[in-house]
Amino acid sequence: MSTIVKSIFSSKAYQSFLEAEPQDPQSSGTADAVKCNGIAASGEKDAQTMSPTQDNHYQPTNNASSTRLAAKCHPDADAVCAELDAFFAQNWPWANDRAREEFLKTDCNRWACWALPLARSDRILDTVKVNTLLFLLDDVAEGMSLENGKALYKRLIPIAQGKVQPDRTDPYEWITYDVWASMRAVDEALTEAVLQGALLCVRAQVDDERNRCTGMRALLLQRYKEGGVACVSTFV
Repeated sequence: MSTIVKSIFSSKAYQSFLEAEPQDPQSSGTADAVKCNGIAASGEKDAQTMSPTQDNHYQPTNNASSTRLAAKCHPDADAVCAELDAFFAQNWPWANDRAREEFLKTDCNRWACWALPLARSDRILDTVKVNTLLFLLDDVAEGMSLENGKALYKRLIPIAQGKVQPDRTDPYEWITYDVWASMRAVDEALTEAVLQGALLCVRAQVDDERNRCTGMRALLLQRYKEGGVACVSTFV
């Protein structure tokens, strides 16, 4: 997937899209919009949900249109989330009880269970754990200056790579080490691929380029890196 995404971002069509002048929505006509709506909607009920006026312009409505897509979650989601909620609630160095409660309310661990419903049951726990670790470290780095964030990741990256043993009194270090070591024990080659995607993400989070994004193109390219696209695609 990462190859496809990269090809899209580097394509001439995408570059043209970024550089194109905004168009007046009225100038594009209504025929295409009606055609697209016809694909998404089915039956008289959906047509009513779209609430078209006589001139076929879409009108907002609180009634969601039906969809042919069905949401699917990993069958082990409840057990995985219960285990990891308890793990991070107990072991992560939360600033206070409110921060811990906020984490539990967001149901962060369930995100990967929705994103990867067909993952192997022997790998979903480690996958979700890595995802949640990256989310939490991102929150920590966001609260720091770029320099302090760089220092944090400079300390944690060799630990994640298994090159340096962690300080067992530092939760950031031992959780980082244990999470990646557990995944590496299941499949070392694939873990290294995931780790490379994760490193692209965390390094971008503390990159000086974040403060130099002056246009949509630069912003999207930066968000591609720090948003974890490469990391998530390796999971898939």
